[in-house]
Amino acid sequence: MTIDIVTLENLLSERKVKEAKSLLKSADKALIAVLLDQARGEYKSKIFLLLDDDVASDVILDVSDYTRQEILSHLTKGKITKLVEEMESDESTDLLTSLPRRLVKQILKYLTKKERTSIEKLLTYGEDTAGGLMKVEKVLIREDTLVGEAIEQIRKQNVENLHNVFVVDKKGRIKGVLPLRNLIIAKNNTKVSKIMDRKVVTANVSMDVEQVARLFKQYDLYSMPVVDSTNRIVGRITADDVMDVIEDEAEEDLYKLSGIGADERVYDPIQKAIRGRMPWLVVNLFTALLAALTVSLFEGTIQKLVLLAVFMPVVAGMGGNAGTQTLTVIIRGIALGHLNKKGMKRVILKELSLGLLNGILIGAITSIIAYLWKGKPLIGFVIFLAMVINLLVAGTVGTLIPIILKKLNIDPAVASSVIVTTFTDVIGFASFLGIATILLSATTI
Repeated sequence: MTIDIVTLENLLSERKVKEAKSLLKSADKALIAVLLDQARGEYKSKIFLLLDDDVASDVILDVSDYTRQEILSHLTKGKITKLVEEMESDESTDLLTSLPRRLVKQILKYLTKKERTSIEKLLTYGEDTAGGLMKVEKVLIREDTLVGEAIEQIRKQNVENLHNVFVVDKKGRIKGVLPLRNLIIAKNNTKVSKIMDRKVVTANVSMDVEQVARLFKQYDLYSMPVVDSTNRIVGRITADDVMDVIEDEAEEDLYKLSGIGADERVYDPIQKAIRGRMPWLVVNLFTALLAALTVSLFEGTIQKLVLLAVFMPVVAGMGGNAGTQTLTVIIRGIALGHLNKKGMKRVILKELSLGLLNGILIGAITSIIAYLWKGKPLIGFVIFLAMVINLLVAGTVGTLIPIILKKLNIDPAVASSVIVTTFTDVIGFASFLGIATILLSATTI
């Protein structure tokens, strides 16, 4: 039987629970997460409750925020506790942060002292810090330990997703990192201090997750120890954790640039989508009215030469496109840490030059088209000048706005696109109609 959400919902509505459960057992976790997002209302929790605890604990963090909240609202404290117990510490912390504090306190009481202590510690760290991203499960080996003894310790601890062993001194301070491959091929009576790598890349618990991601990429890491202020290891971050961060950051920036709530998903209900989109649509409405106000200042010019109305959207639209191009490059440079103070001047000059050259080239092409189309050379000249001005402005604001917002500790992706398009619309209309007004008063176009 083909597994799809319609089939599942029909089976549940007909109370064929065994058939539905059997169907879910044949599906992989990624597909189950998609099915849960597609499910309607109460069917989300009904389907979720058919899953085994080990599968459910993996799936709950892969669904959308809306689906997760809908499912959790129908689960008992005991069921949520079972999910937490199946998860690694970082995953259980992510799950608990989506619950009310009162409920979190109640669930923590059901956990073992060791689990409770680990999670409570992780909950104190900021969500966007290395401490908030790390898992506390790790393998620490003393530097004077023999390889054979180290391998036995790893077997006993049975830590999942293990790539490296961290070597520490008596006080738990990091001394080196030991890849499992080096450990396996070494002789049993060799001290780990002789085969470990002493060049260790670490993250402080307060380090921003974006900086952590850059370190992983820069040094091609599989895992990284997280240390406190005394250089003692308190946890580790693995490559899969960082991949999630990179994906989430890229997705969040894309949504923000589009004026959409960062947590909206394709199967979310319409009321949630409205709450996420409406605020930016209202902002865009007022910026559009500002552009309309600019046009209204030149009503007399447009009445004298209605032909201007044909080309106004061209000038404004090209400015908006050029500004978005610049904006995308600058925001990406900021996000990846490529844009620093030393390179700032060079980047600004490059984008200004690019804006000017693009304005000249696009303006020339547009003016030629306008002349061939309408046979009025001065209209072409007006378009050329307006295009040069607007694309120069687009390059300027597209570069400076995200830089300024970043210095003000405002996410550049949040407001940059609205500000840039407002500038290019207003300047585009004002330059085009302003030049035309001057020429109309001086000559007959």
